[in-house]
Amino acid sequence: MTAISCVVLVDKPVGPTSFDMVRTARRGVGARVGHAGTLDPFASGLLLILLGQATRISNVLMGLPKEYDLTVQFGAISSTADPTGTITTTGGSVELRQVAGALERFRGRIHQRVPLTSAVKVDGEALYKKAHRGETAETPEREVVVYDLALADFDEKAQTARLLARTASGTYMRALAEDLGAALGAGAYAASLRRTGIGGFSVDDALGPDELSPERYAKDGAGILGLGEALSFLPRYELSAAEARLAANGNELPDVPLGRFRVYGGDELLGIYERLGDVARPIVVFPRSV
Repeated sequence: MTAISCVVLVDKPVGPTSFDMVRTARRGVGARVGHAGTLDPFASGLLLILLGQATRISNVLMGLPKEYDLTVQFGAISSTADPTGTITTTGGSVELRQVAGALERFRGRIHQRVPLTSAVKVDGEALYKKAHRGETAETPEREVVVYDLALADFDEKAQTARLLARTASGTYMRALAEDLGAALGAGAYAASLRRTGIGGFSVDDALGPDELSPERYAKDGAGILGLGEALSFLPRYELSAAEARLAANGNELPDVPLGRFRVYGGDELLGIYERLGDVARPIVVFPRSV
């Protein structure tokens, strides 16, 4: 049986962890299985599951921009900035014009404090482990990018706002909800979160957990992407026979375009290269006949 190498678009439901989805996808697969960015259990939406050689492009895919559908609950705060934490009402309230006006300060390059429930390590230990023990810690602050943030709906009675966001990788939507509530003086947390897109991949094309199986991976169709298709957002560069021999062994390539691109020897995807200076160096090199 030919080893499976592909990217699987999965629509994760609320409840399971991302690693639960990886375990489900791994059943019956005689290859490595990984992912390209997690979703919290309270969140749903698009998760990229990587099979076989696709596990080697995890970092490339993780760097793609993300799209989210976020519901913010005002008038309360959460110990985890989401529904799974201890909820404390603040008695504050907001109006439509206040929410709409405040969004501008959360577009572009902004600073966020990493949530205590994240996997970021402080003093050699993941923050979420400290949170599970009931400990507190000074979390680092990071610059993130919010490309677009739009108000899709506001319910004044329920004190909820639905926001549609497009962000760079590494943006914490729970922190955005919490910071928005703090900026308006009412308090807020992320009541629900759905990831609708990653780069050019849409949750509309994703498979449900019950569709994950080796038989499904072997079929073409929506939700299953070969390596070349999954990397189609990168320019394609055709190599000469001599260049292909260099690339197959992970050697540097002179006289190629600037930037990051896929390299092909004929119809065969040989790897991903990036040229920043005089020569291009490999980011990933695939075994021949992937």
